[in-house]
Formats: sequence, C-alpha cells, structure tokens
Amino acid sequence: MMELLINSLPLLGMGTVTTLYLSAAAIVLSTALGLAFALCQLYGGLLLRIVVEIYLYIMRGVPLLVLLFTMYYAAPYAGMEIDPTTGGIVVIAAYFGAFMTEVFRAAVLSVPVAQWEAGKAIGLTGKRIFTDIVARQAMRVAGPAYVNTCIGVVKGTSLVAIIGLVDLTYVGRQIVERTLAPFEIFGFVALVYFLICYALSRLGKYLERRLNYVN
Repeated sequence: MMELLINSLPLLGMGTVTTLYLSAAAIVLSTALGLAFALCQLYGGLLLRIVVEIYLYIMRGVPLLVLLFTMYYAAPYAGMEIDPTTGGIVVIAAYFGAFMTEVFRAAVLSVPVAQWEAGKAIGLTGKRIFTDIVARQAMRVAGPAYVNTCIGVVKGTSLVAIIGLVDLTYVGRQIVERTLAPFEIFGFVALVYFLICYALSRLGKYLERRLNYVN
C-alpha cells in the first residue's frame, strides 16, 4: 500500500495543486458575486432585484453537475468556445455565488434597524453607517455560513473531473483504473479533501475570534 501511494504521489500532488487553484479562484469569484448580488437585492432598483432573483432561483434549482455539462457540451453549439479550466471556475463560482448572496444578505438584514437610526442620529452618511457599523456586525454573523459555503466550493470542484480537468478526483480515478486499488487511492484522495476543508474550518474559527475581539 505504501509503495503504491509513494509511486502515485507526483500525480496526486499535481491533482491537488489543480484542486487548490480551482478552489481558491472559485471562492474569490463567488465571494465577489455574492457581495455584489446581495447589495443589489438589498439596495438595488426593482428591475435589478428581479434579475438577481431569477439568477438565484436558477443557480439554486439546477444541480452543479448539470451546469458543468451545459457549459462543456452545450456552449460550443451556441458558438461559445470556453476553456474548461476557466469555464469550470466560472460555473462553480456562479453556482456558489448564489448561496453566498443569501449568506451576505441575511447577515446584513440581521443587523437591527436601530443601528442605522443611531448612525443617522450622530450625523453619519448612509455609506459610513454601512461600512463602519452594519458591515462589521454583518461579517460576524456571516462568518460560519460563509466558511461552510467555501468548504462546499472545495468539494464542488471534484465534479470538474467529468469535463476532463486533471484535478485530484480525476487523477485518483485514473490511478485506480490502472492499479485496481480503490481503497488506498480514494482513501488518500478523501484525506486530502478532508485536510483542505479542515484547514478552511480552522481558519474560519480563527477569523471569527479575531472579529469578535476587534468588535
């Protein structure tokens, strides 16, 4: 078993790097989308809110696997040639961006209206009230759900194997087909995913303590 894992480490390491890259890029992009769409829902005009609502219903109602298949197989028929890596990141980010939107929107709404009124009473502008008072409190509320969504992003990247991206899951499957050792290889793959998600969880706990200390 050890010899098999040692011989497979270079390939598994390459797959791990790809998974980390996809996860990091998708987390950053989905966070940006989530923040933007949450603000549109809360403070945008009627038409903008309707567009965001349609986006949310579609993303939350269609499985990620189907979205990836659509991007990879259906997009070329529409004349859109998309690089699988870029397309995978965009689809994963768009999918989890919908969940990020709800996380951030709910966090902002959890801040009591009295905080806005207090800020106006001391002469702060709406922008200052939001950035200095509301956003700080909303960050603490959003923290746990945000970290859980980031963990979901990491696990969601395992689906890119179906469109041919050489991530950790894809490499593991290729090695198993060659060595017929599913327990050893997929056990190691599961361990790597666990360690990545555990690290994210611990980072979230650390940031949560820091936010509670600062605020």
